[in-house]
Formats: sequence, C-alpha cells, structure tokens
Amino acid sequence: MVAPANIAGEAFDFLVSNPLFTVVLAGMLGFVFFMYLLVRRTVLGLREGFDSGKGR
Repeated sequence: MVAPANIAGEAFDFLVSNPLFTVVLAGMLGFVFFMYLLVRRTVLGLREGFDSGKGR
C-alpha cells in the first residue's frame, strides 16, 4: 500500500514540473467555480422573483 504523503508528494512534483498543465488545471477549476456562482445567483434571483410575484 502506498502512503498518502507519498502520493501527495508525487502529485506536487508533477504539477511543479508541468507548468502548462498547472495553468490549464487552475483555469478549469476557476471556470467551474465561476459557473457555480453564476448558476447559484440565477437560481436565487429566480426564487426571489417567484416569491415577490406571489406577494410574500
């Protein structure tokens, strides 16, 4: 069995040795986070609109 610290160390070494992959990965994570915030804002706005339309 491989120790978790060893796996984390190898992943860190991989990210440091491949800067382009690291930038692409960070960009993808940023995009997913942005989309989450966009969808969350849209759903909350819809809920607020429905509630104000019902007279609450």
